[in-house]
Amino acid sequence: MASAPSLRRRRLVGALKRLRLDAGMTLAEAGEAAGFSEAKVSRIETFRFQVSGDDTYSLAKALGASEETANALVKLARSAKQRGWWHDAASEGSGLGTFADFLELESEAREIFEFQETLIPGRLQTAGYAAAVIRADLPNATDDEVDRRVKLRLDRQSRSSAPLWTVVFEAALEMPVGGPEVMCEQLDHLSEVAKRPGIQVQVLPKRSRGHAAIGTSFTLFELTDGATFAHIDTLTGGLLIEDSAQVEIYRKARLGLQAAAADFDGSDTLVKRARDNHRSTP
Repeated sequence: MASAPSLRRRRLVGALKRLRLDAGMTLAEAGEAAGFSEAKVSRIETFRFQVSGDDTYSLAKALGASEETANALVKLARSAKQRGWWHDAASEGSGLGTFADFLELESEAREIFEFQETLIPGRLQTAGYAAAVIRADLPNATDDEVDRRVKLRLDRQSRSSAPLWTVVFEAALEMPVGGPEVMCEQLDHLSEVAKRPGIQVQVLPKRSRGHAAIGTSFTLFELTDGATFAHIDTLTGGLLIEDSAQVEIYRKARLGLQAAAADFDGSDTLVKRARDNHRSTP
């Protein structure tokens, strides 16, 4: 049985098909414009043909793509067969599953927005906090497995350079994950990284009367090829949202969360207040 197409390939094919539909072209018309047969375009769109970078450029331009978009899709086509750094982690037993898609998006994003209701975002976690979260998620995990997963999380932090804007619900600051010492270290770290270029941290106060994503933590990825994906956290690794109409719902939720959250100075005050409360815990 053939393996499922990679996320990169799904993104490429999806982008080419959207260009064709937006141009109002049939498969035959798209093929004629690009100098391909109708069957070739059909095989591309049904994942029966691995489209090359040159063919991608020809087809994208024939479908009316700008030079910038066409070049971005060529880059995507040429990387579709490449293995990401996280595949080595998977082969070592980290059990990535569908989280590999998340890591691919994170590695290729030009901007990331993340909302977390109950946890500090993974890219901003300390090793101690990450280990405590992993042990809570996987109570039967061995020490070696926990160590591998913590290493993966720290590798993500060193490799992720896309600007990150995060909104964290205040309750996530108060949950004693790992105990007071771990939380104090984590919140000190959160306050510090919020001062770094490219990282924006807002806290949504508990006094907020509901919010635009109540009950749902999610991440929005704005990619270099112009695509946008949403990712929802689940117990089994997460759900990827690709449909543009559904992604737009998360875009609107982002705006609502940013508007409802405290400003940056007020957010830092809430982080430090939570830290002091943990510090005073026996």
